[in-house]
Amino acid sequence: MIVQRYIVIDLETTGNSPKKGDRIIQFAGVVIENDRIIDEFSTFLRPDLEIPVFIEELTGITESMVEDAPTFEEVAPKIVDMLRDSCFVAHNVLFDLSFLQEELKRCGYHGFYGSTIDTVELSKLLLPTSDSYKLSYLAKQEGVTHWRPHRADSDAYVTAVLFINLKKKLISLPLLTLKHMYRLSLSLKSEVAELIKESIEIRKKSSPIHNPNIEIFRGLALNQSNEIPSVNEGDVQEYPASTEEKLEMLSKAFLHPEHRAGQLKMMDIVYDALKNGTHAIIEAGTGIGKSLGYLLPAAYVSKSTGTPIMIGTNTLQLQEQLLEKELPKLKTILPFPILAVLIKGRANYLSLAKFERSLREKEDNYETALTKIQILVWLTETATGDRDELNLTSGGQLFWERLQSEETIYKGLQEPWMERDFFERAKKKASKADIIVTNHSFLLADFRSENPFFSRVTNLVLDEAHHFERAASRYLGERLDYITVKTMLNRIGMHDQKQLLYRLEKMVQEHGISYTQPYTAIEREMNDFSYEFEQLFYTLARLAERNAAVTGFNRTSIRIHHSRENQGSLKPAQLLAERLIHYLGEIDKKIRARTVLLQAKQDQLKKNQLFFLNEIDSMLTGILQVKSMLHEFFLNPSEEAVYFLETSKSVTHASISLYSQPIDAVKKLWKEYFSRYDSVVMTSATLSVKGSFRFFMDQLGVPDHKDIQKAVFPSAFDYRKNVKALIAKDMPDINRVTSDEYTNALASHIITAASASKGRMLVLFTSNEMLRSTYEKVKESGKIEEYSLFAQGVSSGSRSRLIRNFQNFEKAVLFGTASFWDGVDIPGEALSCLAIARLPFSPPDEPITEARSNKIRLEGKNPFSVYALPEALLRFRQGFGRLIRTKDDKGILLVLDRRIISAKYGEEFRRAIPALEWEEADLSGLETEIVDWL
Repeated sequence: MIVQRYIVIDLETTGNSPKKGDRIIQFAGVVIENDRIIDEFSTFLRPDLEIPVFIEELTGITESMVEDAPTFEEVAPKIVDMLRDSCFVAHNVLFDLSFLQEELKRCGYHGFYGSTIDTVELSKLLLPTSDSYKLSYLAKQEGVTHWRPHRADSDAYVTAVLFINLKKKLISLPLLTLKHMYRLSLSLKSEVAELIKESIEIRKKSSPIHNPNIEIFRGLALNQSNEIPSVNEGDVQEYPASTEEKLEMLSKAFLHPEHRAGQLKMMDIVYDALKNGTHAIIEAGTGIGKSLGYLLPAAYVSKSTGTPIMIGTNTLQLQEQLLEKELPKLKTILPFPILAVLIKGRANYLSLAKFERSLREKEDNYETALTKIQILVWLTETATGDRDELNLTSGGQLFWERLQSEETIYKGLQEPWMERDFFERAKKKASKADIIVTNHSFLLADFRSENPFFSRVTNLVLDEAHHFERAASRYLGERLDYITVKTMLNRIGMHDQKQLLYRLEKMVQEHGISYTQPYTAIEREMNDFSYEFEQLFYTLARLAERNAAVTGFNRTSIRIHHSRENQGSLKPAQLLAERLIHYLGEIDKKIRARTVLLQAKQDQLKKNQLFFLNEIDSMLTGILQVKSMLHEFFLNPSEEAVYFLETSKSVTHASISLYSQPIDAVKKLWKEYFSRYDSVVMTSATLSVKGSFRFFMDQLGVPDHKDIQKAVFPSAFDYRKNVKALIAKDMPDINRVTSDEYTNALASHIITAASASKGRMLVLFTSNEMLRSTYEKVKESGKIEEYSLFAQGVSSGSRSRLIRNFQNFEKAVLFGTASFWDGVDIPGEALSCLAIARLPFSPPDEPITEARSNKIRLEGKNPFSVYALPEALLRFRQGFGRLIRTKDDKGILLVLDRRIISAKYGEEFRRAIPALEWEEADLSGLETEIVDWL
């Protein structure tokens, strides 16, 4: 039966639990029929109890507004009448429905037992690329005016308009997509299936909709607007050598181009290096126009030589900025056309062949069904098939691993999809490109590949170059975690679980292959491995518990020393590792023997059987990686690597991960990696320490040759005019108080600064634990309840999503660590106050820091002055760079670590940003200082 009537409900309440006495203080209902709003009803309700302060601040509903309002009992008959013969719709339907049910039952009514639709769930399905599914964000995204967020009348109206828009989008989808969605929607939480069924019925009765951008292929509706572009060559003109020529070009993209001498000089240095096969290291301060500073000369060199220029970046944000802002500007400037493309590692792209196969599987897992529907809708929109476009749940991210593109040895497996395969199309585009944008990880992976994709690239521009050393360390290292191995074991499965092992044995029998050793022999070894693996991680958990107590701020990284004096504590783990390596070898040998026999019959196998064998191959690769990691970590450690484990604060065996990283193998990068290029240009806003590139060059093993050009171009901004730099002089000395006392003081200062700056505040930490503790104290204080708080590692979402969410709220505070110290671009009034909780030294007991410091000490040098201090000074400058992003920005820099004035090295931090004038302020005067400046 097609539902014609919907009622959209929103409630404001005194709390979350009606069973504990919480009550409704505002009810709103919006009635929809035939996709039109036909009735609205809203009223305040007298709860006959005090409204909590934080609810007043959140909703704006005060005691005086409800004191003469009716009680719920008085309006219940009208609400029951509105609900009759309707489908109940709400944004997070479980909360509103359950609360309303309890209130109706309390008043003697039976409650509502009709169908429900959750617009959060529906939005996830139909808006799979949305950064957030909060109502206020969706309203802004869909162009709906949300005049009073957290008021039931406004929220209900906005939810109703959103619901109508989502229904319209649903019915506009290809009929084939709707049919797939309907089958999968039976596993969802709300009755979305009925809505999809209604759309299918309407579509069947109406005339077919022809969408020229949609192609139907092998049962999937695909966006076909991702044609591989071709570019007319055009006449390549001479590089604009003079200042006048460059300014004339820039005027095409900018109404009033600024004469930024640093940018123009940078262009000449980059052009000279790329054209003549030399190298350059360039520090280009904020506001210089660094991106155009290398893109313009790169375009001229690429066109004149006929070879592409590679641009390597560290962050997704910079990649998006280059593709969406800087390169379009460049195209308006240039007198000839260019093709610029983005390419990432293969695992970032969807395999259409795998997804097609997954749709044939019966699905009853909620998150997998949700993700499949998201991908079905996304396929009608995406031109790239890039995972980063999607907003996936944690379960969806796990499912993606089954769908991601990968190499295969089986001929024809991708054949029907080869022309449409997203990764293949990305490679084809890149092969025709003048400028190729990629990330540091893919550069490193391609370098180690037997068939490097970028072999024809001879010139590299490495942006965000200060990150490359860390990226290389991570990439050249290894990781082994409990969850990954358990997932692998579950995929293999026992015979009665009907997973890979069972299916492999059935396939062997089906093709008449006889084998002397039965599958039960593999099962025995699987059982033995599983038991011993649990024992290994319980042993590691006990080892972690003994060591975690001596680390600061409940740190969870613990270095594993293989020295003679530590052999006793490691011996139990080593014995377990030896047995695990043996079991893995046997499991691999027995499974591989079966797959080899099946591969010999490859021409006789069906496509789904080839997919299955490919899945087995991936799993065997995983087994060998686990075996190799166990061997290196416990039995044959390298003196050139550092080994450590990480665990959660509670130190459970299931939370443990093992890591290995080279101590300074990255110093070989110049000889082994960069030497493949004729020219390498390395650039960033922060590369120098006290005017020298020595620290950066040592990190990458760059020789100090005369043919390496070096240049520093200071920021184009007037920091004395733009920034007030404050030091909180009454903060306690971090080395003389407990972590709890320090975070209490941090929370007090952050609350005061946030109130004074009206939110718009970013707080940078060096410790996840300190961040979490401070965030919780700020939140629990209730003093800035009306502010939205976002915390890395606490709030859901990637870094870019947290930043976008932060920007979407007028009053917000963002707590970040690690990646938030640089690469974050929040211009204008969205960020007015930057607070630094602690000077950004890497913790000395952090495994990689400790190992590198020991190595420097053995070389007869001081690790603090050679390594720790230069690294911290660079990071401090990077953090400061988040504050002022345009010449009109104005902001507060608040340093909450008093070592900047009390320690001997404090002056070096103050001098790191030479244009600043520093002032000290105590907590009582902090608010006035901030308010007066802003």
